[in-house]
Amino acid sequence: MTRRTNGLRRACAGFVLGVVVSMIALAGAWANAAVAPTAQDNARGVDRNMERVAQRLYKSALKFYYDRAYWKAARELIILLDYYPSFSDADGVLCHLGESLYSMDMYKSSHKMFRFLVTKFPQSEFVPQGLYGLQRIQYQAENHAESLKIYDALVANYPKSDLMGGIHYFGGMAYFHLHDYDRAAATLSKTGARSEYYDYGLYTLGLAQLKKKNINQALAALRKVIAQPLYRLEQREVKAQAHLTLGFIYYELGYYSEAIAHMRHLGPEHKDYPQALLTRSWASIKMNDFQGALVTLNDLIKKFDATEYGEEAHFLLGQSYLKLEFYDFAIQQYDYIIKQYPEPDSIAARIRLALAGLRKEETNLEKTKVRLLVLESKLIDTIQLDGSKQIPKYIQDHSNQLAKSKEDLIEQILSERKTFEGLSRSLDLFRSDIARKESRRHWGAYAEYGKARALFLKGMPK
Repeated sequence: MTRRTNGLRRACAGFVLGVVVSMIALAGAWANAAVAPTAQDNARGVDRNMERVAQRLYKSALKFYYDRAYWKAARELIILLDYYPSFSDADGVLCHLGESLYSMDMYKSSHKMFRFLVTKFPQSEFVPQGLYGLQRIQYQAENHAESLKIYDALVANYPKSDLMGGIHYFGGMAYFHLHDYDRAAATLSKTGARSEYYDYGLYTLGLAQLKKKNINQALAALRKVIAQPLYRLEQREVKAQAHLTLGFIYYELGYYSEAIAHMRHLGPEHKDYPQALLTRSWASIKMNDFQGALVTLNDLIKKFDATEYGEEAHFLLGQSYLKLEFYDFAIQQYDYIIKQYPEPDSIAARIRLALAGLRKEETNLEKTKVRLLVLESKLIDTIQLDGSKQIPKYIQDHSNQLAKSKEDLIEQILSERKTFEGLSRSLDLFRSDIARKESRRHWGAYAEYGKARALFLKGMPK
């Protein structure tokens, strides 16, 4: 169905362009007639017809854009820029194309659209959004100082903009990453309650206060995050992160019951659920609630034994059994850890093998990144921003091929990005695996000690 719709869209785009070309040819025939209008009248007529066609394409693109079908929106907007760059709403086209490309993580292409918008149309109503787009792109590229320059310009020139919530959020995040926690806190506190970034701003404000060792202010900000009503699905993630962070803070402060209460808010579907289970287990052990620890540790081992938390969970399970005087069960857990890598040389060999795999994945990732940049550069080169009122001849001759070429480029970019993200995840898994193999040396030693102690206690007369 999607392929059929795409084909129909290409056919419609080709038809629309064909109509425009026919209009131009017809206008030329009229010019040779005995009662021909002036050339200026012909030009005005063609422009009016082109405006009407362009408005229809623009409305179609905006519908895709607001439905978050960014790929389809970008395709329509690129076609529009190609065949009629002098469109009266060209500034809006550039703005929405920049946003569509940004939403697809095509930051280089998006940057070109926003930059052209703010330089070519300095009086446009879309200039604040163009600058805001440039601010976000610089932030994503970790050019935090440049991002803050744009932030200052936006605050100075457009203080009443509806975009101020997001502008303050990204400004505060830039300060945070530059370790300027005072300015980060001051800027993030300006993110309005109606902004889509309000919850995220509050969360980072809490982290900034934590970095400044203002524990009470950090707790207040994080509690405020979890107290916010749920309006959007995206808020669930930041609320879960706030609960996780509060759990860690309360654990470090020795308030173990509070730590457990917050960790319970992370469900099995959350990526940090294993870590939450482990923290709950530690908190239970700290309170000498070894029965409670057995429940969470067995749940962790049952569902996430293959993760980086596996050995630690088995060790804590052994410690809990030891405290409850179930020595045979404790020895079972310690033996499990010891058997993972019985010889130190075996661990070293596995680490060397994993490092070789890591280097290979890094090379593949770099090659994919280069291919991605090349494809995006090709896409940028095909977008016409010359401002000419004439329909380019190569569009007249090859409109369908041009639309198909751009569509193929966008598809290739999205495909390469998926590959890039997959390789990035593989790289993270390799690094995690290496760290885990390194740590097993230590867990093995701990398990040897735990087993010796369990055997000693088991042999003691009662």
